Amino acid sequence: MKSKSILALFIGVVVFSSVVFTTVQGENVQVQEKARRMTRENIITLMLLRMTRFLELTEDQTAKIYPFFNRIEKEKMQINQQIRRLMREIRAALSVEDPDQEVLKAKIQTLKELRDALKSKDKDLEKHLEENLTVIQQAKYLVFMNAFLNELRESLNRARNLRERTGPKKKK
Repeated sequence: MKSKSILALFIGVVVFSSVVFTTVQGENVQVQEKARRMTRENIITLMLLRMTRFLELTEDQTAKIYPFFNRIEKEKMQINQQIRRLMREIRAALSVEDPDQEVLKAKIQTLKELRDALKSKDKDLEKHLEENLTVIQQAKYLVFMNAFLNELRESLNRARNLRERTGPKKKK
C-alpha cells in the first residue's frame, strides 16, 4: 500500500512537472531547459523504481543497472539539448530570404551525427541490459517499457488537455 502511495505521488510530480514545463514555454530557453531536465529526471527515477519491481531485479542487478542507466540518460539529455539548439539555429537560418546552403548543409550533417549518437547510446544501454538481465527479465523489460511509455504518453496528453482547458489563451 505504501509503495502504491509513493508511486501515485511520484506520478503526480511527473505530471505536475510536465504542466509546469509547458507553462514556461514563453520564458527563456534556459528556464525551459531546466524544466525539461527536471521533468526527464523525475520520469527516469519513476521508470527505474517501477522497472525494479516489475523485473524483480536483485540488489546486484540494481547496483549494476541504475548507475549505467542514469549515465546514459544524462548523456542522452545533453544530446537532445544540442539537437533542440541546432533545430532553433536551422529554423533561424531558414527564416532569412536567401538561406546560406553551406551553413544549412553543415547543420544538417551535425544533426545527423547527433541522432546517430542517440542511437549509439540506446544500443549501449540495450547491450548492458542484455549482459545483466536474464532472458525472462529482458522480455519483461520490453513489455514494461512499452506499457510505461504508453502510460507516460497518456498522462502527458491528459496534462496538456487540462492545461489547454484551464490555461491562459495563447496569442496568435
